[in-house]
Amino acid sequence: MLQLVVRMLLTQLSRSDSMVGERLHGTDGIRGKISTCEQGKNPIENLIFQREFSPELAHIIGLATGYAIFQQFSNSNTNEEPFVAPLIVIGWDRRDGNSSIVNSLVNGLNESGCNTQLVGEVPTPGLHHCLLLLNADAGMMVTASHNPATDSGVKLFDKYGFKSMPELEDLISEYAWGGIKKEIKSKGQILEEYDGLRAYRKHLKEWLDVVSSTLGLEIEQLSYPVCEQGLILDCSGGAATDWLNFGLARRGLLCDEVSSRDVPINYNCGAGEFNSTDSWSYRELIELEQNHALLEEIGNKLRENDGMPPWTNGQLVAAALDGDGDRCLLIEATKDGVKIVDGDQMAFDWLNALRCSSKENLTLAHSIESDLCLPATCESIGIQTIQTAIGDRWLSAAIASKLNSEMQFISDHSMPPVCGCEDSGHLVMPTPHPHLNQKWALVGDGAATLLSQLYARAKLGNQRIELPKGWKVRKSVKETKRSLWNGKNELADEIEDIIKQTLPSAELQRKEINGETSLLLLEGTIEGESLSIGIRNSGTEAKTSLTIKSENTEFMRLEEKLCDKLRESLVLKS
Repeated sequence: MLQLVVRMLLTQLSRSDSMVGERLHGTDGIRGKISTCEQGKNPIENLIFQREFSPELAHIIGLATGYAIFQQFSNSNTNEEPFVAPLIVIGWDRRDGNSSIVNSLVNGLNESGCNTQLVGEVPTPGLHHCLLLLNADAGMMVTASHNPATDSGVKLFDKYGFKSMPELEDLISEYAWGGIKKEIKSKGQILEEYDGLRAYRKHLKEWLDVVSSTLGLEIEQLSYPVCEQGLILDCSGGAATDWLNFGLARRGLLCDEVSSRDVPINYNCGAGEFNSTDSWSYRELIELEQNHALLEEIGNKLRENDGMPPWTNGQLVAAALDGDGDRCLLIEATKDGVKIVDGDQMAFDWLNALRCSSKENLTLAHSIESDLCLPATCESIGIQTIQTAIGDRWLSAAIASKLNSEMQFISDHSMPPVCGCEDSGHLVMPTPHPHLNQKWALVGDGAATLLSQLYARAKLGNQRIELPKGWKVRKSVKETKRSLWNGKNELADEIEDIIKQTLPSAELQRKEINGETSLLLLEGTIEGESLSIGIRNSGTEAKTSLTIKSENTEFMRLEEKLCDKLRESLVLKS
């Protein structure tokens, strides 16, 4: 009967030659608008063409993912002990519709022969921790990260806590399109639900001890970088909203949480609403209405103090996590306002704090979106850098390769002196394995990032170095047909011609980045100044993004020309 159900599920998929086998995963998992799939419709086609994520799709993804993991597990299980089915742990964030998606995902995984265990509503790093704690063979987080509450999706982790890589995603996509040929002999079991949030909160307490001992600081120094009035905290209405501020307050850091679980997750709050280069003057914050809870609260603090800032230049004013809690951005006081402290600066501060703690062989992995000044500044103080594709999985892969861990746990008697960053606030840092002594995994964790930053600033004090900033612009052309852009086709050649015509003195070469399948990246110089121009498709949305970076010069005219060309060529006319 089980085999018949599986066959019926898979034969409903229409096998259009142009689509079968297309990878369903984007930069970080699969995402789409929460929907239901009408009878007779193809859930996969709805994902690709309408960007819809339905329980019917979750069932297929669960079946295909479980089958791929089951096959890998069976092939590697060569000992003589009785066979035990692989275990997949599942967590989720707070979105209407996630309940039915989780149920469908579990059903698909169980039908593939895998056992499943629910760990409840947790941040994405909480799911990562539960995976290691429960010795699971994979983990699946039901979330759409910083996307609106109307979206959902799934992120996949392997047994070592690494995000899924293209090879596995291609295999899962092949199975989802109807490529399961072998009989599935038995159904997996659903294990007793585990309190993942409680386990994650305990882990954060232990993380504080790790950071404190690594930098040689006491818990009382946690509040040094913050003014007496405390830190404004924005957990985006996610899993940390009700307890992170209280946990910090118990350790001497006053906090005021501004997001609420009474409104949809990510609604007018959270790190997902900010850009890495954002800044606001005190006049703007006092006089203008803000559509973000954190900025509105900063304005309130100013108005309550008769327009005078209750903090000084360089002090931390606020911190924002995204909905699933895997990234963090800080807001810092300037002389006449506040500004975002991006992932580049945070990673640099952390590694510099390690350097001041006599750590050696420091390494930073950073994405192609990072500021051009970051590598040079790192090298000036002895930090090695590696440029990667966008996505924290590529940061982790670069770090693992550097440490020769072959995408497994890192061995070190103390915290490895490595970090990965995206300017959007994703920091990938080592985290101690809950069972294996002197073994470390890699994870992006917004709350842990915040804690490490508070300590790093306390360690650095007046020795903290402000990263020099080049000029950077990032623009997205929305509602694009992404199949028309792959970074290598005739349109890419036309784009390169426009750049050469606009900047005849520029000396630019195309550069390949492992993991970027749609990227046109031109790097070089113009009149002795570094210049980088990149165009790529979004991994999760129907948009194509342009980034131009230089040391100083602004290239607004080029930006307008390229965006116009992309809009003309990629946006379908109604």
